[in-house]
Amino acid sequence: MRLVGAACLLVVAFTALVVTGCSGSREGEPEDIGALLDRVVDAGAPGAFVVLRDRERMRTEARGLSYDDRRLRVDERFRIASVTKTFVAALVLQLVEEHKLGLDDTVERWLPGLVPNGREITLRELLRHTSGLYDYVEEPSVLRSPERRWTPEELIALATAHPVDRTRPRRFSYSSTNYLLLGRIAEKAGGAPLASELQRRIFAPLGLRHTTFEPGLVRGSYVHGHRPPSHNGVVTGPPEDTSDEPAWWTWAAAGMVSTADDLQRFFSALLGGRVVGPALLGEMKTVVPAGRLGYGLGIAAFRTPCGPAWGHTGNAQGTITVAWNTADASRQLVLVVNAYPLSSELESAVRDLQDAAFCS
Repeated sequence: MRLVGAACLLVVAFTALVVTGCSGSREGEPEDIGALLDRVVDAGAPGAFVVLRDRERMRTEARGLSYDDRRLRVDERFRIASVTKTFVAALVLQLVEEHKLGLDDTVERWLPGLVPNGREITLRELLRHTSGLYDYVEEPSVLRSPERRWTPEELIALATAHPVDRTRPRRFSYSSTNYLLLGRIAEKAGGAPLASELQRRIFAPLGLRHTTFEPGLVRGSYVHGHRPPSHNGVVTGPPEDTSDEPAWWTWAAAGMVSTADDLQRFFSALLGGRVVGPALLGEMKTVVPAGRLGYGLGIAAFRTPCGPAWGHTGNAQGTITVAWNTADASRQLVLVVNAYPLSSELESAVRDLQDAAFCS
C-alpha cells in the first residue's frame, strides 16, 4: 500500500471555502460514525476516536487501542501537532492587541540578523504562511534525528540555508519555520518563555487544565502515536509505537499536548471573540487561497459536505489531529487517529470519517 504525502498540514484532501457558516447538510441518510471508525481501525490504525459537540449535545465514540492492549479513550491527552499553530497565533495577536507587536513588524526588527531578507518579511506573512521561507520539516536530518534536542535557531538555520521564495503576489506556502520565528518573537515581546506565555495568557484563563507545551517526551498517560515502517514509500509492516521519541523538532510549530475537551473549549472561546477581540479575529479569518483550503492567521477554512469548517489539522510522531468548528463554534469536531503516515486505504477511511462526523 502506498503512502500519501507527509507535509505537516496535510491529513486528507481539503478544499477551501472563504465564507463563514454551514450551508446545509449531507444528502441522504447519515453515515454510521461507529462503522466508519471501525473502517479506520480495519485499515491499519491502532485506534481512532471522535468527539462531536453540537450545541449542548455531545457524541463520543472510540475504537481500537491507545497502545499495547490499552483501549483508546476519548478523554485521553494526545499530541495536537500543528493545531499548536492556532494557539501560537492567538498569543501573537494578544500581543498585537496590547501594542507590543504589530502585524506589519518585520522579522528583522525582532530577530535581527537571523533570517536573510528579514527586513522584507512581516509577522502577518509568518502567520499566514506567505513568507516564502523554506519548511525545515522537509530537511531529512530533522526527522532522522528525533532524539536530538534541536534549538529553534538550529532548525531556522536549516530552513534559511535554502533560498527565500519572494514571488509576487505573495503565495501561500505552508512552512513550520514561520511558527518557530513567531514563537521566538512572542518570547521577546512578552518577556517570558513561550511555555510560560501560553500558560499565563491562554491555558489558565480558559481553564485548559490538560493542555501543556511539551515538545519533548510527554509525561503521564496519553495516546501513543504509531508509525508504520516503510521502504521506498511502501508500508512494510504494522505501525510501531513512537512514545519513546521526543519531539524537540516541533517546538512552536507543533509542540503541544491537549484533550478533545480542552481543544473544543479553546476554539469556542477563540471563535466567540474571548481570546482576541473582534477586529483581530476578523484578521485571523481573512484567508488567502491555499491550494484546496483557505488559510488565515493561524486558522484555516476547510470545505466539507455541509459547509466550511474552521480550525486546524496536524500530525506529529504518528498521531493525526483534526479540530474543526463552524464559524460560531456551535458544532465542533475533534478527530484523533494514532497512526501516520497513512496508506491510501487508511487515508480514504479518515477522510470519509471526518466529513461524516462533522456533518452528522
